[in-house]
Formats: sequence, structure tokens, C-alpha cells
Amino acid sequence: MTRTELENQTPAAARLRTSWALAAAGSLLLTLGPLLGVVDGAEPAFTSWPLLALLALLPPVVAGVLLMRGRPFVAAGLLAAAGVFAVGRLLSDFQIVLDAMDVARPELFRPDTLVAVTPSAGVWLLIAGHVLVIAGGALSAGRAGMPADESEPPTLVAFPVLIAAIAAIGLLGKPFTSIDPFQLDRGPWELPVLGLIGGLLVAVAAPLATALAASSPDPDTRQGGTIGVSLSLLAVVVPPLAVGTLAPGLSISAGSVSVFTAALLLPAVPLLGRTVRLLRGKRDETHDPELPSTRRLHVTAGVFAVLAAVAMLVGALLPQLVLTTGGTAPGLASVNLLWVAGLAFGVLGLLLFVPSAAAVVRPALLGGYLAMQLAAAGMTEVVVAASQVGVAQPGAGFWLMVVEAPLGLLALACTGLAGAIERENAGEVRKEQVPVTELGAVLLAGLFAVGAFVLPTMRGDRYTSPTLIPDSDPAVSWTLLISLTVLIMTLVLVFRSRPARGAATLAGAALLLGVRALELPLTGDRVEGAVAAPGTWLALASIAALLVAAGLMGARSAR
Repeated sequence: MTRTELENQTPAAARLRTSWALAAAGSLLLTLGPLLGVVDGAEPAFTSWPLLALLALLPPVVAGVLLMRGRPFVAAGLLAAAGVFAVGRLLSDFQIVLDAMDVARPELFRPDTLVAVTPSAGVWLLIAGHVLVIAGGALSAGRAGMPADESEPPTLVAFPVLIAAIAAIGLLGKPFTSIDPFQLDRGPWELPVLGLIGGLLVAVAAPLATALAASSPDPDTRQGGTIGVSLSLLAVVVPPLAVGTLAPGLSISAGSVSVFTAALLLPAVPLLGRTVRLLRGKRDETHDPELPSTRRLHVTAGVFAVLAAVAMLVGALLPQLVLTTGGTAPGLASVNLLWVAGLAFGVLGLLLFVPSAAAVVRPALLGGYLAMQLAAAGMTEVVVAASQVGVAQPGAGFWLMVVEAPLGLLALACTGLAGAIERENAGEVRKEQVPVTELGAVLLAGLFAVGAFVLPTMRGDRYTSPTLIPDSDPAVSWTLLISLTVLIMTLVLVFRSRPARGAATLAGAALLLGVRALELPLTGDRVEGAVAAPGTWLALASIAALLVAAGLMGARSAR
């Protein structure tokens, strides 16, 4: 019996609807639990129930939309993955009943004394909600495993499992860090037996559910399982991220950031596989029956780009460092570069929403992304150094700045696929001879850029700004090295692009060099006797050459 025949049978459809109803009812209970309160004697660290309600309701809402749009087996895979995570979450929440003071869940309650808190009705709603989600997932698992009419061999199986394994490692660490003596920041290894088992099951659920989904020959199961794993990871990790951002005395941990990053990257894996097939010219009409429109990809890329820019700009507003004594750390001059790079990338993201401008500005996104990473690298070096000394720990602003990296990568993935689709639709493009003036301008820009990255941009009393040669600032040096490598590859490939796209690519490269050139005027006030070094002048020269080359290419495209 094929899935098409099964899908039309009333009992099969009824079972899918029943599994969705169970999961939806469980999610409603998970929403009501925090609203009523899970303990007596302590309040949440912040007004968390709206956030927890959103995270709890997302899986059934997405599954319901899929059911209404005629994608029942994608919905089944989603619900099955959510059910796998619910087992560990059930045991973790049951630990609140046994000994709430051993649980580190400030989004549910934050003790402010040593007096023990007692569980209330809300925690039983949480437990009942998890039970219903498990039941819905178990019922939908059989539907997700039905054979497809035409199976598709899985590709890129190891990649999503590797991403999920990174998430699992993050889940085994502390969900947040605390300098509050009344609020523990325990990871699973420091919890009692039941909490330990629950934490381990949640961590194992990530690679397990991902492996089961990614290895399935059914594309619907793969898609639904991946979405379910991502939403479940977000439900687990977003509350501690919010706590570390909003609650005084608490900070975001590296483990939570890695889990959040993995949750964002997992849905992009199928997109990556499709892009690889397109770029290699091996698109399968059966396995890739429908390609998203370039307009849709531009809008999606714009959303991710704007979110990345917002993360960087908000990160620039919030403290990058929190002193271990609980005081406010002094402001860092490197924050100024975050504003420039974040605003530039945000403008590019907004232009992707404009149909007439999206295709033109799309190639510039790569340069804008590298500019953001270069701006963030200087801040990263300072924060890491302060953390290693022990005088401070990363603040909420730093972790938000870190979050922009995966969001920007998702934007680049969407623009890459849009470009591949555009090239496929355009077919063979007649190659034009590159004018000598353009070739010379690009060559000069590349030579100047090498000097701008190899030589320092600023010197002062007992200070020399970092270069791509690793020394005292390895984070900046490696970012410079990677950026220069990508820049040179881009300049080589720009002549294979159509003139309009090549001009935009060069403009994006100018953004990268712009951040390098602005290091002195934006951060030099903290360096005694700061003066411009050769790197600044070479960066400005490279920008000028890039803009000239971009103008020449743009003029050629208009002819």
C-alpha cells in the first residue's frame, strides 16, 4: 500500500489527527503550568510565561499548518521528534516535585532565600503535558515511517547528525552561569539521579531523532523530523538564554549558545543539499520537484539578515562584559565597529525585501557578512581575555553578538540558492571579454587588500593593532586570514559573474575593507598616541579601487 493510498484512508487520517490533538492538548498544559506557577515560595526570574507559551505551542501550530496544507507526513515526523524530547523533559520537570531546590530553572522559579520551595499545581500540568506530547509523538511515529510512493536516498546524513551532536554536548553543560548564591547554575551532571537521567535523555534525543530522520528514505519524514528537532531544541535552550539576558546576576553560557546555533542550522541542511546539487548541475526533477522562487528566497534571506543585524546592534547596546564581582564593566571601544557593520548588513537585508533591488544587492551580502565577523572578532578577543583572567565573564551583549553568525550564514545559504536558481533559469550566458581597466582595478584592489590585512592599521604607545599573523590577538588574526582568503577567491570569481552581479560583489568587498579602515577613527581614542599605520591607507586605497571597478562593471551592465 502506498502512502498516497494510505493518506486517503479515513483511519490513517484519523490517527494523524488524534496524534496532533494529543500533542496540542499537551502543549496547552505546558502553557498553563508556568502561568499558574510551578512552586510556592518563589517567582520566575522574569515574566516568562509568554515566552514559554510560544515555545510550547510552536510544534502543534506548525504541525497543524502542515496538516491543513496537505503535508500530513511532514507533520507526523515533526510530532514524533517532539515526542522523543518530551521523555527527558518529563523526568527533568518531575525533579521539581522531588526536590525543587536542586533544579536550576529560573524561568519557572528563582529562589531568593535558603527556605525550600514546595511544588504547586502548575508542575503537575507540566508533567501531564509532557505525557500527552509523548503519546502524540508515539502515535504519529508509525505514520511518519510509512513508505513513500517513490523513496529518495538520503544525502548529507552525517552533517545534520554532527550538528545535533554539537547540540547534545551543549545540553550537557550548564544552561547559564550564576553569581547569585541562591540560584544554582547546575548542569545535568550535578543534578540528582532523576534530573541527571532526564538531562541525559534530552541530550541524547538530539542526535538520535536527527539520525532517525536524516537516514529515512522518505523526504517528508526527513523534513518533519528536522523541523521537530529544531523546535524542540529551541524550547529547551531559549528559556536559559532569555534568563541569562534578562535576569540580573545570571549570564548566558557557551553551551546554550551552541545549542541555539545548532537549532538554527539544522533546518538549513536540506537547503544546503539542494544548493549543492544545483551548483553541480545534478538537479533531480524527481527528488527536487519544486524549487522555491528567487523572490521567496530573497525574502527569507532578508529576514535572516535583518535578524543577524538586530542581534549585533542589540549586542552592542547590552554589556559585553560582566564583572565577577557583579559590577558594571567599562565600555569597550570595539563596540563602535559593531554599529557600522551591523547597520550595513541590516540595510542589505532590508533591500532584499525590495523586488527590484534584491537580485542586485544579493551578491554584496557576503562582503557584509565578513565585515560583521571582522568587527565581532575584536570584541571576542577582549571578552575571552577578560574571562580567562577571571575578572569578568561574557555578558548578554557578547552572546547576542555571537548569535548573529549562524543567522548570517542562513542568509548566505538562501542567497546562494537564489543565485544558483537564477543561473539555472538563465541558461548559458555569453561570455564577455573583461576590459583591461576593470581587470587592472580589481588587481590593484586585491594587492592593496593584501597589504591592508598583512600590515597594522594603527600604532600607538606600546600598541600595534593586530594583523593576520597570529600574535597577541588570535581571534582577530584568524578572522583577517579567513576574510582575506575569501576576498581573494571572490575577486578571482567576479569576472565569471554577470557585470551587474560582479559590481555588487565588489561593493560588498568594499564594506569589508571599510571596517578595516575604520579601526583607527572608531577605536583609536582608547590608545594613547594612536596614529594611522600603513594598513589604514592601504585599506582606503583598496576601497577606492573596488568602487572604481564596481562602477565600471555597473556601467558595462547598463550598456
